[in-house]
Amino acid sequence: MNTYDLLIVGCGPVGATLANYMRMKGYSVAIFDRDTEIFKAPRAMQIDAESCRIFQQIGVQSRLEGKDARPANRHIFVGENREPLMELDFSLLQSEDGYPAAGMRFHQPALERLLREDFNKTTPVDTFFGYEVTEVEGDDSVATLNAEHLETGEVTQFRGNYIVGCDGGASLCKKYIGGQRKDYNYSRRWIVMDVIVHDNDVWNALIDRSEFRCRADAAVVFVKGCNNHVRFDFEVTDDVADSFNETDARALIAEYFNPSSIEFQRIAPYHFYAGMPDKWRRGRVFIAGDAAHLTSPFSGQGLNMGIRDAANLAFKFDLVFRNLASDKLLDSYEEERWKNCEHVIKGATSRGLMISKSTFLGTLQRNFSFWLGSKMPKLALEMTRKMSDFVPYENGLIGGHILSGQQMIQPFVTDATGEKVRLDDAIGDRFGYITDKRLDTPEAEWFANTLGGIIMVMGTDLHDWDGKLTHFLETNDVSGVLIRPDRYIYDADKSSGLSIGKLKTALEAYT
Repeated sequence: MNTYDLLIVGCGPVGATLANYMRMKGYSVAIFDRDTEIFKAPRAMQIDAESCRIFQQIGVQSRLEGKDARPANRHIFVGENREPLMELDFSLLQSEDGYPAAGMRFHQPALERLLREDFNKTTPVDTFFGYEVTEVEGDDSVATLNAEHLETGEVTQFRGNYIVGCDGGASLCKKYIGGQRKDYNYSRRWIVMDVIVHDNDVWNALIDRSEFRCRADAAVVFVKGCNNHVRFDFEVTDDVADSFNETDARALIAEYFNPSSIEFQRIAPYHFYAGMPDKWRRGRVFIAGDAAHLTSPFSGQGLNMGIRDAANLAFKFDLVFRNLASDKLLDSYEEERWKNCEHVIKGATSRGLMISKSTFLGTLQRNFSFWLGSKMPKLALEMTRKMSDFVPYENGLIGGHILSGQQMIQPFVTDATGEKVRLDDAIGDRFGYITDKRLDTPEAEWFANTLGGIIMVMGTDLHDWDGKLTHFLETNDVSGVLIRPDRYIYDADKSSGLSIGKLKTALEAYT
């Protein structure tokens, strides 16, 4: 009874997302967390458009929006005395993902509740809350872990095909895997404060935006969240971090709004550093989320990287469990995700160092670039988006087209029933091939009947709603595009069905 397809250590958003993916596919999952309740304060504040698509795919995004999530369009950079330097309004950018270009500000406890509510759907997820995983082993033909019930002290062993550690920066699974830490030159002490504003007049007067306050080695990030929640992250020296108290906290908040009605959810020192272990796998044990990568808070990507990890792992586990590829396919998880995360971390680090410049010349250069951005807001937005773009996957389970490894756009389409839907909903949680003609080949039969993919013919199975899908195909001079379940493009072609044959060959090479 203690044997599962997958064991997940850590039930934060990353572990819970992976658990939902796997139970939707019909696999048995056990998930472990030492905490019995969801942490009351948000640790993350923003989900990007790709994470929105992932939550759309597992059925929680529409339930999150409204009260617990809204577009994160406005970001402002200010000086020492909060004088405006440059403001970015991402609502001016056209999104290709079906969601706001800068994603959505959200309430993490609400997201986690939705993810856990779905554990009881279809194949239920077995939850072991109040259990601490004390040992993992993945070098044999089956993975095992020992979990101690924190109330009774009883230790139980569990077995699974694989273990994924989504257990944070101090991950036990990361320690088991070993390897060397890759450092990205950002290590700073910060104070994190989560505040509830009970006076609705004060709350409503706060501008809906993220504010980045540029101060020499003392940057401040101030974000208006959801459900009357406000977050402050501010850079401090070691001595300040050790002595900081609630009186100090109220004094800082008073620079932003009247703190008389606030309630503190958390005041905690935190060590932000940027880095990754150089190994994400040992045998049957993997790591994902903060266990695999840590970044500074300046891009809002800490959680989003982990959500992408979960989507990447989920469909590859499915291929392996269905004997459509061998265990070797799982090496492509690190192969694809590692460099992608490195790019994000480097970008966040450079922005963090820019905001807290301490030299006169560095401050002058930064403020001049902000001045230019304030005079040319659309150019500033495009430059910011370019800095934030994620590098496509270059190696792994991808084909050879220039589009291979890039994320597929998500326009609206009309399906065969005449209903207007997002493209991802038309495809579902599977491989999809969009083409301009009906296919009648052995490869197409394999794709539909063995792989479980869907082939959609433009003009028959789906219709372009507003011309965006047609424009995408014509601009890239392709008539067929093969999309992976995680919405990255495997390959594209001008000869209908060619990409399917390449995928079949690629998977056979892993068997």
